[in-house]
Amino acid sequence: MLYRRWRSAPSSKRFRRKRRLWDSQVWQVPLGALATLVVAGATAYRLAEPSHSWSDAFWMAIITLTTVGYGEVHPLGVGGRLVTVLLLVGGVFTVQLVIQRLAQLSSTGYFHRLRLRREQAMLDAICDHVIICGYGRMGQEVAACMAREDVPLLVVDQQAQRTALATEHGFYGVTGDASLDDVLRRAGVERARSLVAVLGTDADNVYVVLSAKALAPRIQIISRAESQEAASKLRRAGANDVVSPFVAGGRVLASKALYPEAASFMEVLAGTKYQIERIQLTTSQEEFSRLPGRSLAEIQLGTLSGVLVLAISSSRGVQVNPGGQAVLHPGDQLILLGSPRQRRSAEALLGLVTARVEVLEDPMDLHG
Repeated sequence: MLYRRWRSAPSSKRFRRKRRLWDSQVWQVPLGALATLVVAGATAYRLAEPSHSWSDAFWMAIITLTTVGYGEVHPLGVGGRLVTVLLLVGGVFTVQLVIQRLAQLSSTGYFHRLRLRREQAMLDAICDHVIICGYGRMGQEVAACMAREDVPLLVVDQQAQRTALATEHGFYGVTGDASLDDVLRRAGVERARSLVAVLGTDADNVYVVLSAKALAPRIQIISRAESQEAASKLRRAGANDVVSPFVAGGRVLASKALYPEAASFMEVLAGTKYQIERIQLTTSQEEFSRLPGRSLAEIQLGTLSGVLVLAISSSRGVQVNPGGQAVLHPGDQLILLGSPRQRRSAEALLGLVTARVEVLEDPMDLHG
């Protein structure tokens, strides 16, 4: 018996198809009845009153059904008045049908489904966006910082008031549990460039990372963590980078205490597209020989890429604001300032001699 019931139960996909078909046909009966009544009334007027043209007949049918009381186009005979009575009676039944259908649609959630479909159609059009899971204090700060860039932002949060707040701030919003696959699919995780998990607990963030990596293995995921143990678990779950608010806050406080000028400079850069980058050059003499020259002037690093070379760090010391005559050696570190496009051009010019690239976000890294 249970097996028969299970076999006879419609699948969720079949149910959704039937629901969409019903939604698309739900207005056919009342609209069809109304159109039929108008055409039948106009035809009856045309037959009962030969002096009426087709335009007069349709006009009489419409003003009779709507009971606007504009008056007769031409004086009506007995036949015309009988048609009018029948139209009025038929109009009452048709209006009743329309009202009942509206009440039925409202009780079955028809208008709510239409709104959700419009929202989903809008979400389906988004691509190469950033998903922010959690719109608390940290999520709002992350969104405010990212809003300076021309990147679509989509917020996922379980609390409807938070997603409504995100919509007010100009972002897309999805209400739901970000750890669920269906919610992440609604948010377009397969088409997103990156995901930021800033939910309230480490466990929630771990579930989000696991779900997102399973659906979109190539997505860039950045997550917050309350402890080092949680950070290691988040990395094992698939997070590309993990940030601890306490560690980051401690580093900022230490930076301001030790290097206040550098910290202020980094804060100024945070509001722009420019960043400081450290490029570690290879120690291989063979690869280093492929450079078109040894000095900055011969390589034309600043001229061709547009970056500003702030310093060259090596075992021999640090050259601050080096000139074109400064010579590079295997194992040196270049400290550059530039926009993302400029820094990519510099990396392309250095080519195979680049061993590691690191974007510096902390003043203490400049002294590392």
